[in-house]
Amino acid sequence: MVEERPLLELVKVWKAYGDRWALKNVSLKLYPQEVLGVVGASGSGKSTLLRILYLQETAQGEYWLNIPGWEGCNLLSLSPYERPAARRHLAMVYQEAAQALRMGFAALTNVAEPLVLKGERRFEVLQKEAQAALERADFPLARAGDPPTFLSGGERQRVQIAKALAQEPTAILLDEPTTGLDLLVQATFLDTLRRLKRQLGMSLILVSHDLSVVRALADRIVVLHQGEVVEEGLADQVLEDPRHPFTQDLVAARL
Repeated sequence: MVEERPLLELVKVWKAYGDRWALKNVSLKLYPQEVLGVVGASGSGKSTLLRILYLQETAQGEYWLNIPGWEGCNLLSLSPYERPAARRHLAMVYQEAAQALRMGFAALTNVAEPLVLKGERRFEVLQKEAQAALERADFPLARAGDPPTFLSGGERQRVQIAKALAQEPTAILLDEPTTGLDLLVQATFLDTLRRLKRQLGMSLILVSHDLSVVRALADRIVVLHQGEVVEEGLADQVLEDPRHPFTQDLVAARL
């Protein structure tokens, strides 16, 4: 049986800040229509990993995006001037919405921005497609004219998701997207992500310290500890029968 080709792949990636290694020999794969969860304690390298995946950091190693036009190109070898073109195939949903959204502009304007960057200039098309993306993200359209400054935390996250959907990326990277949301808002937000994955076949990498969030979404899990991958496997396997002592402690601490 031939293994499915990964959509995105890191191979033996190393990253140091001064004399401290943030990531050590990290390899991972994301397959089409998959949610890959990345878990670990604070300082384990999760944030560094996401910045590398989003081409915001340089690193040693290989990073492959197996889509037309980018096969055979190690993204970690790209110059700062070449990286934005590759980054257009990726979308980031941040813990803090202000990192992705223009807080003083309408939600609809924020979601239309990727469409403008792709060359769309017709107002009626921008409005229609941005509204459709907001609707898919379960954002209340009555508030589409409100800037994120006046939206709740959950609504801001939905605007981020809608903006990512409008971009039509190869993969969406989620950085602790439910942190700070109350349990009900968190549950409905996760329901939206599950539905979008099912309906649109999205490929996601979810970084979270919250194992309940990862359990709700992830197909597979990678466990980081002190910059190294210490365990990986199917989500149920890792969470129900962890093998590495750190993973065992992590799961026990969340029970």
